[in-house]
This record gives sequence, structure tokens and C-alpha cells, in this order.
Amino acid sequence: MVTTVAARRTRPQRADAKRAEILAGARAEFLSRGYEGASMDAVAATAGVSKMTVYRHFGSKEQLFSGVIRQLCDEIIDEDISEQMDSQPVADAMRMFARRMLSTVYDPVTLQLHRVVVAESSRFPELGNLFYEQGPLRSITLLAAFIKRHPKEFGAHARNAERAAAEFMSLLRGYTHLKALLGLNPSPSEFSEAVESAVDFLLRRNS
Repeated sequence: MVTTVAARRTRPQRADAKRAEILAGARAEFLSRGYEGASMDAVAATAGVSKMTVYRHFGSKEQLFSGVIRQLCDEIIDEDISEQMDSQPVADAMRMFARRMLSTVYDPVTLQLHRVVVAESSRFPELGNLFYEQGPLRSITLLAAFIKRHPKEFGAHARNAERAAAEFMSLLRGYTHLKALLGLNPSPSEFSEAVESAVDFLLRRNS
């Protein structure tokens, strides 16, 4: 009886572990081959599982790619950052947020995911929608909520916080994001200038 109960308790853990293995294999395949180039057979081989196991967890390649996007975005968007931002002065919080965003947006895995989604979104627009909702939109929503919590510091921006947050993210990425997508490495000074310019936009031009 004890053995049976213990086995039941470990089943969800084994399922989670298997799902993680599949997502790891799928991530490698999608990021290296793109959506169309990757196959469920290749994902199964890379993950070290059977094709049937892959389909047991993900009913289609689209669902599997969606799972990869959600997993990557969950890694990129750290929801705990809201508490960290609220624990320090607003200007310091904005700089911390900006640096965190830059470190994730320019991470090689994030850049490659961005390339894959852009390449495939014309044929599979739902993938582009999913990436936007799980990635950029989550960041904008998180920042907009912070702006609304500090109307005195952000002034007029607090009255249209979503637009202000989107403009902040646009300034933060700037032209350097295109350079990075093209394989050109932005300089550290470009990142520092982007942070200060974006923070200045929200905190000093808020009348």
C-alpha cells in the first residue's frame, strides 16, 4: 500500500519531467530548424522519447511550438520583478527594469526565437499573436501597472500608462535591436544610452 501511494505521488513528477524533456528537445529543434523545418520525429529523437510520448503531451506541432514559446517567455518575464521594483526608489526601479529587459531581449535564445517567429508568422499568424501576448505584451502590462501605482512621479504618463509603457519598451530596444537580429553586436555604451533615454522619457518629460 505504501509503495502504491508513493508511486501515485511520483506520477505527476515523472510526467512533468517528461514534458520538460520534450520541451527541451523541441526548443533545440525549433530554434535551429524553424517551425516548418522541425519535425515531431526529430523532436522525439532529440528529447530521447518516443513520438507517441510527444503526442501524448502535445497533440500537434503547433501546440508543441506554443509550449516552447510559453516556456521561454515564462523564463524571460520574471513576475517577481514587480515586488523588487516596489521596494526601491522609482528611478532606480526603472533602471533595474530596463537593464533586466535588455538582458533578456538580447539573450541569444530570445533573439533566435524572435527570428523564428517573424519568419513563420506570415504563414502561421497565431504564432506571432502568441509570442506577442506571452512576451512583449506581458512586459508592457507589468510596466504599465507600475506606472499607475506612481502617478506623482510619472505625471501625464500615468493617465495612459499602457501607451507610455509601450513607448518606453520601444525606446529601450531602439535601432540596436535590429542590429542584434542581424547578428551585429551593439556596444555596451549603446545599452547604457538606451536605458537612460527610456527612463528620462518617463520620469522627466511627464508634464
